Amino acid sequence: MELANRTTVQEFILLGFEVGQLQRLLLLVFFTLLYTLAMAENITIITLVRLDTHLARLPMYILLSNFSWLEICYVSTTVPRMLFDLASSHKIIFFSFCFLQFYIFFSLGSTECFFLSAMALDRYLAICHPLRYPQIMSPNFCYALVTVCWVLGFVTYIVPVTLISKMSFCGPNIIDHFLCDPGPILALACPALATAPLVSQIFMDILVILGNIVFIVLSYGSVIVTLMKNSRKGHRLKSFSTISFHLMVVTLFYGPVAGLYVVPSGEIDSSVIKIVTVFYTAVTPFLNPMIYCLRNDQVKEALCRLWRRKTMFLKRKMEMANRTTVQEFILLGFEVGQPQHLLLLIFFTFLYVLAIAENIIIIMLVHLDTRLSRLPMYILLSNFSWLEICYVNTTMPRMLLDLALSNKIISFSSCFLQFYIFFSLGSTECFFLSSMALDRYLAICHPLRYPQIMSPNFCYVLVTASWVLGFLAYIVPVTLISKMSFCGPNVIDHFLCDPGPILGLACPPLPKAPIISLIFMDVVVILGNIVFAVLSYVSVIVTLMKNSSKGNRVKSFSTISFHLLVITLYYGPAAGIYIRPGGETDSNVTKIVTLFYTAITPFLNPMIYCLRNDQVKEALLRLWRRKAVFLKRKVTV
Repeated sequence: MELANRTTVQEFILLGFEVGQLQRLLLLVFFTLLYTLAMAENITIITLVRLDTHLARLPMYILLSNFSWLEICYVSTTVPRMLFDLASSHKIIFFSFCFLQFYIFFSLGSTECFFLSAMALDRYLAICHPLRYPQIMSPNFCYALVTVCWVLGFVTYIVPVTLISKMSFCGPNIIDHFLCDPGPILALACPALATAPLVSQIFMDILVILGNIVFIVLSYGSVIVTLMKNSRKGHRLKSFSTISFHLMVVTLFYGPVAGLYVVPSGEIDSSVIKIVTVFYTAVTPFLNPMIYCLRNDQVKEALCRLWRRKTMFLKRKMEMANRTTVQEFILLGFEVGQPQHLLLLIFFTFLYVLAIAENIIIIMLVHLDTRLSRLPMYILLSNFSWLEICYVNTTMPRMLLDLALSNKIISFSSCFLQFYIFFSLGSTECFFLSSMALDRYLAICHPLRYPQIMSPNFCYVLVTASWVLGFLAYIVPVTLISKMSFCGPNVIDHFLCDPGPILGLACPPLPKAPIISLIFMDVVVILGNIVFAVLSYVSVIVTLMKNSSKGNRVKSFSTISFHLLVITLYYGPAAGIYIRPGGETDSNVTKIVTLFYTAITPFLNPMIYCLRNDQVKEALLRLWRRKAVFLKRKVTV
């Protein structure tokens, strides 16, 4: 109980790089480029090994492709957070998130140690025991090694991280680093420091790092001795060239790591620690793929084979394109008589105009009212209204044109452009709804920290992230589907270019990749955001039931009930259409449901958010008074 009373730290501040604004911008550009290149290089290696049947059977490349997966996870544990802090100056990290990063970072680091030992074992067996090498290093044994590396890596630091997290932290809460590193964290613990966490941390560092270094040195020592004794000069040079790259990777990783985690941290300046940490967390994942593959003949040959396969595929694609007669589609739309066409045209035109007008009013109100424009919820809401305007404009004008002129033909490229924009805006809306759920969660569950976290800058970062993620999500599925062959017929039984009817027109046999990628993105985007929103609002409801007074509880429930209504109106039909297989839903039902979330929800959402909202009503009154004063002055003049 005494320790609990002393523990006041609920969050840490990552001090990061103490440089000027210009240097921060340069670091942001540099590390973004480095991160992108590191990701691209490692993804290229994984793709190459997976696609090339020859490399996929070789033990070294099985290990190398899994090592690349590890590097992607490793660099993604620290660099995105570092880039976010450089971009937004948001240096606060929650206590639990800090220790989660600490655990994952060290677990991946120790997994890398075991991976480097596994690759040393592979080279030892290949050179010192070449006759038994194919039997021992079978693909199954390689995957067993990979599994052991991951398991040992993530088991190793459970005890030290748990013990350190249970220590008492009285303050200050400033970590002089850009990530949650044990040295600076332990320096913030209340005296007297418990010996068990320190001993377990040091013991695991020495055991993992020195243990694997000893194994690697013995393995490569045996390799070098074998090469010097038995091999011919030409073969010796080739083998030395191969293991020299492995030794370079080992040195680049273990050199700085051993310097930081085996030497006591108090003897090293914090700036040096940051530079060295940047080197093995960001620079080495960028360098390793280049070192392994730059002068590797097998990789070059695999690239040549892949290029030839691509050329053959394109040649076949051209042959199939000659068979493809579909250059345009016919949107069947609503199969009703002429009077019903006219009624639908009038109804949807009215709905479209109202939806645009309502959302424009919200945007103008938030931007003209200085009070609302500073509140996080209304910053998100005004940007959400922009999204709704774009969303309704993607489908409604085309549908109204078809109803008015019966012009149901749409070109191939226009159809896929509408498909991409429509789905991208839909997934952007999913991320927006999650951002608004996060806003309500922080406002109710963490009211004291809410103004610091949900600053206007952070709101605009959330908005940008929602747009970027939304438009990145469906690039691959839409591109893959557009590359399929369409032989005819060309009639889409819908009023827009939806993937279900489009896939029904493709020439058999249908390739699996486009369908799998589309289903995967549907499930990830829709279900992922639904889970996030549900968890956020459940936390809000639990907090309100436990802590708030009856009057405050009723008011808060009234607010979040509108948010939950908007989420239900959007996700209900969207999940029903795009997570269920398209063949299980009648085309008329699909059209009605699609109409609901493409035309009706953009009309209803502004009314739901603002109808019983006192802040919006007060802002309208202030705006009306300003207008009255302005007109009075104008008349006086």
